[in-house]
Amino acid sequence: MEIFLLIFTISLSTYLIWRASESFDIASTYLTRNLNEGIKGPTINAIASSLPELIISFLFIFYLKDIEGFSAGFATIIGSSIFNITMIPVLSLLFIYFKKGRIEFPIEKNIILQDGIFLIVAEIILFVCLYLGGVSIYLSMILIIFYLIYICVIFNKRNKNFKSRKHKFIVDEKNLINNTSLLSKILNINIASIVSNNSKMTTFKSCLILLISLTIISIACRELVISSEQLSEILNLNLFLISFLIAAIATSIPDTILSMKDAGNKKYKDAFSNAYGSNIFDICIGIGLPVFIYLIINNRESLSTESILENNIVMLSSALLVFYSILITLIYWIKPLNMFRSLIVFVLYFTFIGLIIYFI
Repeated sequence: MEIFLLIFTISLSTYLIWRASESFDIASTYLTRNLNEGIKGPTINAIASSLPELIISFLFIFYLKDIEGFSAGFATIIGSSIFNITMIPVLSLLFIYFKKGRIEFPIEKNIILQDGIFLIVAEIILFVCLYLGGVSIYLSMILIIFYLIYICVIFNKRNKNFKSRKHKFIVDEKNLINNTSLLSKILNINIASIVSNNSKMTTFKSCLILLISLTIISIACRELVISSEQLSEILNLNLFLISFLIAAIATSIPDTILSMKDAGNKKYKDAFSNAYGSNIFDICIGIGLPVFIYLIINNRESLSTESILENNIVMLSSALLVFYSILITLIYWIKPLNMFRSLIVFVLYFTFIGLIIYFI
């Protein structure tokens, strides 16, 4: 009975994260409605949709403490990362196919090259720093600084040929006009519709939506962390595996839905960049920031170096992520995504999972 209750809690937490993230995206879209296409995807969308991974990483390291907490949060980040770069483009392509009856997912090679290089470099930095110095304050600082460099480069490269995005939010704003009952809105966690109250969006309303959404996401993530640990104990499975499979996929749902919507609206740059931008955010900030704050609060320079080197699955999964990211990025770069290449990417995702399960 207890295991069914945990599964229900995990499912409910996933649903809350998904619905609250949608409202979070509407509010962040309004506040950043003038950003150029190709910038919003890897930055605002990526940050908004990657908040669950960041929060879970924080919760794991502060709840379980030290290497065990870091390992569980790390598993969530790694699992989410491989899901994002494989399943998000594939599911976006399938979404376009079933919605429009044709296969198209054009991606500019310079976008693939920029985001792909930054992601692979971030993953290499993570692996090298873990190998040389373990989980240290220097690792966290390097990752955070690297993300800031990425943001600066993205704005510099893509903030040209400015096009106002106000017209895009007009469509989103119409979706706020919801004639259903208040109870229905609450059950659907339609925060944006509740706060907007069938009227125009404002900066104040957007900020309020962000605050409420963040609160709900945080509570849901807390329950997800606790349930994952309890499920691990009941099933007698490694917490790394539970976090890698359950927490990672649960937190990747907002990224997936956001990219599918962008692809359906022909915002292919944002749809693709969101997947890679989310990964860069997860690797650099999702790992770097919680470690940095944890070590500062506990007045330490690092976690146990020996423990992390002895934890083969952490080092192995980090190395596998680098290899798979290079391979998958090359697939996207060589030719546009189609059904055949989507199948290859799909198989690669499950071979990654198989390897993790095998080596655990």
